[in-house]
Amino acid sequence: MRKEPAPPAFSDFILLLISAAPKLGLPLDAVLRGAALPPGALSQRGVPIPLSAARYVWSSAERVSGDPLLGLRVAETLDVGTLDILDYLSRNSESFGAALSRFIRFAPLLADSGELSLSVDGARARFRHVAPNGLPAVSELLAGMTVLRARTFSGEHVRPLAVRFRHHRRGSTGAYEQIFDAPVEFGAPCDELVFRREHLEMPFRSADPRLCEILEELAQLRLQQQRRVDAPPPAAPSGFVDEVRHALRECIAEGNPNIDQVAVRMGVSPRTLQRQLREQGTSHRALLAETRAALVDRYLTIATPSRHALATELGYASARSASRALRRR
Repeated sequence: MRKEPAPPAFSDFILLLISAAPKLGLPLDAVLRGAALPPGALSQRGVPIPLSAARYVWSSAERVSGDPLLGLRVAETLDVGTLDILDYLSRNSESFGAALSRFIRFAPLLADSGELSLSVDGARARFRHVAPNGLPAVSELLAGMTVLRARTFSGEHVRPLAVRFRHHRRGSTGAYEQIFDAPVEFGAPCDELVFRREHLEMPFRSADPRLCEILEELAQLRLQQQRRVDAPPPAAPSGFVDEVRHALRECIAEGNPNIDQVAVRMGVSPRTLQRQLREQGTSHRALLAETRAALVDRYLTIATPSRHALATELGYASARSASRALRRR
């Protein structure tokens, strides 16, 4: 019987720690020593890495720092945007509940491990993380980040009814309660944040539904790309395909990347372009989606997105046309 591959993590999961390291005085050389990371994992988002390597880095960071509450410290230091598209999706969501739902859906962009869920039980809402072999530092990072981001985006002092962790207490109770301002329990069946049900309807001040719609479609594209990591590697791209990518980038910059314009730049007819791309195992639509996803990655590293700027960056006439076109993919 074929053994199923281990669920992957992605370099974004390591980059969180790298981003926080200077503020925490964490020596990265010592943390990363012995980590079996692929090229690009320390500088590029979306690079697949073994889950075992991600666990090693976080365990190493905890050991090197000597701080049993490292996960909470990292949560406190992460600026908005460190989580890339996940942060921007949350910030532009209409409510806390909507942000949690989107985070659950797209959390595999960080690591495809464990199970996140949001449920309502009477007057209470429960945000749960079930990971039998999870690291305590990561569990505390997730809980701390969830509460602190909710406060930042809503402008309200969000206070859980209860905070529960599967692991045993690792520091003073006061350190936990200082962040959560709520009772904290240990040795629970799973990691869990309990809120009042009405907290789910709490609006976010920064909400932009149209921008959120665009970001959600782009996150879905990225998720689809990352789920192909276990597929056989594609053949090396031909020079022709690279030329089409270059033409697409130029056409996107001019605001009209349709196949007719790309064909003009390539000096062929649209029908010939379609045929040649088909022979290479791809299509105009596939390359356009890939090129736009790459542009979003670059854009989010240098700017805080606005709906109009992001639509322009992707070569759409407006945010409305961007969201409409992306939904068709």
